[in-house]
Amino acid sequence: MPSRGDIRLFIPSALAFCAIAAVAEAQEYCVSCSEPAAMYRCIIDGAQPGGKQPLQTLCATAIAKESGHGRCAVKGGTVFDCKGPIKRVSWAAYNDPKGAPAPPPKQETAAPPPSNPAEPPRTIEEMAKRANQKTAEDARKTNEQTKSLGEKMTDTTKKTWRCLASFFTQCLE
Repeated sequence: MPSRGDIRLFIPSALAFCAIAAVAEAQEYCVSCSEPAAMYRCIIDGAQPGGKQPLQTLCATAIAKESGHGRCAVKGGTVFDCKGPIKRVSWAAYNDPKGAPAPPPKQETAAPPPSNPAEPPRTIEEMAKRANQKTAEDARKTNEQTKSLGEKMTDTTKKTWRCLASFFTQCLE
């Protein structure tokens, strides 16, 4: 069990870490909506700690309101798996103390063009996609090699059994 001295050191360290981790310029979430069904990649611009609502709730609420959905919720998993268009939400617009209405979000529909595979990836998303493609390609090659090895072993096994069953008279075929 930790001593009181350990806890006294732990609490300020944990609070400092949380404060540093909470400060971010942009947060991203995958938001799934219904009525009508849709999925969006929500980016909160200028996110700061201490807003009126949690960032995930802000994303879901803003998209439901601005896009006319009956209900929206943050989907689990990573934003890399999110297959919807990007919707930008301004943190300041929803956390303005004057209660000003939120401006319409900027919507990015076109993804950046894929870069040359010989060049290093420009974004983390591009790096993850390349890694997934490479893994899938390696798995496919391994399956093909295993299949051909199995076929070769089957032929060898058949020849061995034929040789043994014939009491070594048909071993040279």
